[in-house]
Amino acid sequence: MPEPIARDRYLHLIADESISFTHRLLWVLLWDGELRLPDLLSLDVRDVDLESSTAFVEFPKEGTPEAVPLSPNARMMVRFAIDHRTEGPLFVTESGQPLSRETAAKQARKAGVSIHGFRLGGQCERLESASS
Repeated sequence: MPEPIARDRYLHLIADESISFTHRLLWVLLWDGELRLPDLLSLDVRDVDLESSTAFVEFPKEGTPEAVPLSPNARMMVRFAIDHRTEGPLFVTESGQPLSRETAAKQARKAGVSIHGFRLGGQCERLESASS
C-alpha cells in the first residue's frame, strides 16, 4: 500500500517550478479532494465551474456523479491551466496531449513519491483536522 505524503513534502513539491505545472495541479487536486486518479484525469475543461469553485465528475470510477469543491489554491491553478480553452482535457502535457495515468505515476515516482500518496496525504490531513 502506498505511503501518504507528508504535508511539508507536499508543499515543497507543489512549489517546485522545475516540475511541470500540470503535474503540480494534479497533485493539488489529489491532495484536496476524494477523487481517484482516473476520475481527475477524465476531467474536461467544460467540467469546471470557476464561478462556483467546483469540478463535476460525470462518470466517476465509483459511485454517482459528483460535484467536487476546489480550494482557493486549486481554483487559481485550474484557472491558469484552462487559460482561454473552452473544451478538451483539463490535464494536458506540454505538447497538448491528454495526461496519461502512466505519465502521472512516472512523474510522481521521479519526485520520490507514489502518485496515490498525494490523495492519501490529503485524507490523513483532513482526518487529523477533524479529530482536533
